[in-house]
Amino acid sequence: MTRRTYRYDPDTKQMVEGAGPRRIDGPSGDGYRFSDRLYSSNPFKAHDGTIIDSRKKHREYMKRHNLTTADDFQGVWAQKAKEREQFFTGGQYDRESRREAVARALEKHRG
Repeated sequence: MTRRTYRYDPDTKQMVEGAGPRRIDGPSGDGYRFSDRLYSSNPFKAHDGTIIDSRKKHREYMKRHNLTTADDFQGVWAQKAKEREQFFTGGQYDRESRREAVARALEKHRG
């Protein structure tokens, strides 16, 4: 099932299927296309030379190359930082015994 978009056509005074024409002179009130305008006004080139000038192209490029954006990891970095802090201060990380184990391994390797 596909979703349809309708707009009011002031000339015919009827609802017409499809998006309206884009206005270049300022905000057009079509917020659902706002982010697409950001891409089209500032296209960028990906590492492989692909020009990305729309949200759809960006989404497809990311999917095709198995990439993601930082907002997909919202909260993950804070949680991992908390886990690292707990590891290093919670007694699971014994610096002295670790140094001794490395020293024993080096002695064993030399001898």
